[in-house]
Amino acid sequence: MDRPDTPPTAGSTFLVERYWPGIDESRLRAVLPDLDRAARDMRAEGQPVEHIGSILMPADQVVFSLIAAPSESVAREVNERADLRIDRIAVAIQVAPEPIEVVKP
Repeated sequence: MDRPDTPPTAGSTFLVERYWPGIDESRLRAVLPDLDRAARDMRAEGQPVEHIGSILMPADQVVFSLIAAPSESVAREVNERADLRIDRIAVAIQVAPEPIEVVKP
């Protein structure tokens, strides 16, 4: 399905999708500090970028990362500096007013 491009706005959030054969939780936890470090380095250089968080879907061998950045190119650069593959980047819009609470049994 073709989707229209959503232009980024100031303070945009980007969803970075990575198809990652063989990825598991321990490997992901080992490399995510590189993404945080790259974001920290870019902020020190004056680029407002932040790794908000990442989600692993082990059955699909996919990792999704949320990056706050002023543009797709900045979101792409922080991933490249962390030497992480990128399969797709798209603007993501949060529609829930509050973080979702996890209900524990």
